[in-house]
Amino acid sequence: MKANRFFMTAIFSIIGVLAAAQPWMMRPQGPANEFSAMEGTSVLNYNLQMERDIHSRAGYGPAFYIFPDSKLDNNQALELAEKLDLVNIIKEYGGRIMVVNPSSDKWQDQDLENLRRLIGMGGAPTNVKVIGIGSGATFVNRQLAATDLTGVIAGIVSIDGDPGKICKLPVPAFIGGKNAEKSAKPYQATSDAAPADPLQKVVVNTDKKASLETLFAEAWDEVLSANYRYNNLYRTFYMSRGIDNPEGVKNYELVSIPVFEKLGIQRNVVEYPLVDMNAPSRPENPDKYLWYEYIPKQAQDAAPGTVPLVVLFHGHGNDPRTQSESSGFIELAAEEGFMVVEMEWQGSNGYQPMGLDGIEAVLSVIRQKYPQIDGSRIYAEGLSAGAMTSNMLGVRKSHLFAAVAGHSGGIFSGNGLGYYAYGSEPLMNEAIQKRGHVEVGFCSVVGTHDDTIRYFNKDNWEGNPYLNVWRIYETINGMPVTGDLDFNVDPTFGFALQDRTTIHTGKSEDITIEFGQLYKDEKPMIRLMVINNYGHWNFKPAARLIWDFFRHFSRDTETKELRYQ
Repeated sequence: MKANRFFMTAIFSIIGVLAAAQPWMMRPQGPANEFSAMEGTSVLNYNLQMERDIHSRAGYGPAFYIFPDSKLDNNQALELAEKLDLVNIIKEYGGRIMVVNPSSDKWQDQDLENLRRLIGMGGAPTNVKVIGIGSGATFVNRQLAATDLTGVIAGIVSIDGDPGKICKLPVPAFIGGKNAEKSAKPYQATSDAAPADPLQKVVVNTDKKASLETLFAEAWDEVLSANYRYNNLYRTFYMSRGIDNPEGVKNYELVSIPVFEKLGIQRNVVEYPLVDMNAPSRPENPDKYLWYEYIPKQAQDAAPGTVPLVVLFHGHGNDPRTQSESSGFIELAAEEGFMVVEMEWQGSNGYQPMGLDGIEAVLSVIRQKYPQIDGSRIYAEGLSAGAMTSNMLGVRKSHLFAAVAGHSGGIFSGNGLGYYAYGSEPLMNEAIQKRGHVEVGFCSVVGTHDDTIRYFNKDNWEGNPYLNVWRIYETINGMPVTGDLDFNVDPTFGFALQDRTTIHTGKSEDITIEFGQLYKDEKPMIRLMVINNYGHWNFKPAARLIWDFFRHFSRDTETKELRYQ
C-alpha cells in the first residue's frame, strides 16, 4: 500500500508540473526576440525570450498564427507583429507568434496541413488565434473555415479577404476591411445556429478606411482577449498533445479570460518579506512569500467588516495566478463584491512554501491590511493539490474558515506523503477529536474522467481520495458517516443524498453535473458535485454553485460557532 501511495503521489506531481507548463512557449531557434525560419518550412517563429514577470498575466497565452497577404521575411514579420502590438501582448500574457508563409506562390491545401502540424507541435491547444490579411484572409475564409479546425481555434481575425462559402464549426471571429459584410456571413450563420454563448460571437467592421492597426486593436478588445479554448471532455486536456482527438470531440469548450479592467477588478501583487531572515531558505527568492489580491470596485471602499474573502490555492507546480484566472471566482467577485486572494502556498515558483501555519499568518496580514474584510466570512477553494490544501484547512484551521471547497482533489489514504498530501488517517483523527464541537461547510467537485485522481465506481471505491474526504467532513460535522457504498441506491455516488438532481450546464450535452447534499438538522452541511465526462481541471460553472453554497455560512469571530443563514 505504501508503494502504491508513493506511485500515485509521484504521478500526481509529474502531471501537476505538466499542467503548469506553458504549451506555447518554445525555445528560441534564432536571435532572441526576433523572427527566424523554422528549419525545413516556410514558417517564421518569434523567439520570445524574457525573464519571469510576476506582474504579468499567467494562464493561457495566445498562440498567434498569421497568414499574411504575401510572403514575409524575418524583418517584415517583426514589423507586422509590432504594428499589431502582438509582441507586447505575448510579453503580458505569454504565448507565441508564428507567420505561416504560403509554401509556394499561392495558398494551397498544404498550407492548411502545415497549420495542423504547427498546432500539434505544442501541448494541448488552448488559445489558438488565427490572423488572415489580404490573400491570407481569403485563404482563411475559403479553406480554413471549411474544416473542423475551427472547432479548435479560439478566435479568427480576417481583414481585407474575399468571402468563403461555409464555416464548418462555430468560432469567435472578427471580420474587417473590404468585403467584411459578405465575408462575415458564413461565420454568422454557423454562430447563430450554435447554442447561445456570449463568447461565441462574430464582430464585423465594414470601415474600408480603417487601418490595420485600428482593426486589430478592436479585434483584440472585442473578441480575442475574452476567451481561450480547450477540450477537457472525456479526458484531462493537458495530458494530450496536439489536436488528435480519438473521442470524436470537434468543438472545444470556450472559456472566459477575466479582463480585470473591464471587470472593475484591482489586482495587487504582494511579495512579503519573512521576519526571520536567517531561516533556511531557497536561493531564488529566499526571504519572501508571494500572493495575489483581487479587489472588486464594490469592496475597495466598503465599510469595515462587510466584505467576504475567498482564498484560492493552485494545483501542484502551477503558477499562483492559475486558479484565479481559470476557476471563475474572479468573474464572480466582480458580480458579488467579495475579495479574492490566491497564495503561492507551495513555494514551487521560487518563493517560500507557506504550509498551513504560514497560510494563517498571511491571512492575518491581509485582514490587517483590509479592514473591510468580514472575518466571519472567509472561505477556501483549491484545485488538485490546492484542493487537498483547502480540504486540510477546513479541519486543521477550522477556526479561520466558515466553509471550504475542493475541485479535483480529495485526501489520499494512510499517513500521506509530502506536505500537500496530508493523509486521511491523521486528518480523520483530528476530525474525530473535533466532532461535536466544530462545524465546517464543505463542498466537493470532481470529474468522472479525471485522469489524475480518479473518481470511483462500484469496483474501486474503497480508499478513494474523494470518499475519504467526504467521510472526514461527515465526521467533523457530527453527521452519520457513510459506510459501504451501494450503487443501486445511487449509481453516481453510491449512497443517498438530498436535493438530488442533474444540472445541465449549457456547455455541452455531454457535460452535466450530478448534484446532491447532506444535511445536519435543517442545514446542508456538505454539497457534492460530480461533473459527468469531465477531466482533471476547473469547470467554471461550478464556481457559481460553490459560491452559492459558501454564502450561507459564517463563523462567529469570538465564539467560533458556525452559523447558517
